[in-house]
Amino acid sequence: MTVTYTLDDLKSEITVIFEQIVSNKITAGDKGRMLFLYKNTELTDSYALDTYKSGVLSITDTTLKGYVKQLFKRGVKSVTVLQYPSSITDSIKTVIDGIKPQFDWISSADSAIQGDIATYAKENKKFACVYNLQSDSRYVVSLANPAAELINDDGTVSTLTGLQLIPIIGGAACGCPYNRSVSSYVFEELQSVTQPSTYALGQMTLYPEEEGIRIANPVNTLQTLGSTLTEDMKYLTIAEGMNRVELDIVKGFRTGYKGRYKNSYDNQCLFYAAVNHGYIRELEKTGIEILDKNYDNRIYTDIEEQRNAWLASGKSEAADWDDETVKNMTYKDEIFAILDVKFLNAMEAMKVKVHMF
Repeated sequence: MTVTYTLDDLKSEITVIFEQIVSNKITAGDKGRMLFLYKNTELTDSYALDTYKSGVLSITDTTLKGYVKQLFKRGVKSVTVLQYPSSITDSIKTVIDGIKPQFDWISSADSAIQGDIATYAKENKKFACVYNLQSDSRYVVSLANPAAELINDDGTVSTLTGLQLIPIIGGAACGCPYNRSVSSYVFEELQSVTQPSTYALGQMTLYPEEEGIRIANPVNTLQTLGSTLTEDMKYLTIAEGMNRVELDIVKGFRTGYKGRYKNSYDNQCLFYAAVNHGYIRELEKTGIEILDKNYDNRIYTDIEEQRNAWLASGKSEAADWDDETVKNMTYKDEIFAILDVKFLNAMEAMKVKVHMF
């Protein structure tokens, strides 16, 4: 049989296939999970662990029930209660480390463990609300007021110590959304508050305002500043925003990029694109507003760090590379990046000039 061919059959085929390379999305996490440590001397086990999703509780211990209800009052999503019989031992710390899902804040009304809580928070990058401690950390909030009067559900008034105020203030800090500050809250359940004998920087202090009891200074205990610790980081709003970004980017890289791509500049750009065009835009949105949308927030290659890594490895010619060469000469398995962003603080102060004619 004679086969008939056309000219197209004789020509080599040229085919163009379009494939979309998609970076793995990095999303913003949330907050609002509180771990509350409660000393229960009648506990027969080494510990008890329970998680609650609302303030509608079936807790028989009236003191604990009151604390958990206070924690839920201002936006907290869940409260995990860890009861212990005597003290915070290493075994109890192991239990804390294993709590899933992870918590955002940790607090307690037990005077004996305030220092333990502050130390744990600093070492594990969790936020803590404690009473009257100088912890010098952006992760630790310390309440200074020694007492307050609480208006009970039945209208009676009872006195709270500074430690007993922790569930109220800690719950407010934990539940406060990223787009506002705890200074916005009016604590209507408090009739009055006792002022500390002396005021100190880095100590969150309640005070009476015309509309009710408010927080005068929504700050953490950070006081010692340096090249990586700045004045802005003393504000709780900034500190929580920084922690959110750190957690999200580390998790996003670990789950979506680590080990999945070879370390070429093109593949690094996939990660940068996910941060720049997805994650950062999410942090700029109304409702989150961790970052200032009017600033050019972005991530890009740290050219000098990458150049220095090559120089330190003995490649002296790296000193003469132009920026584009440095970016394309990726270093071993490492990404050197700069995240250049502007965090938004809350409106806390005002200065007005009145021009009169």
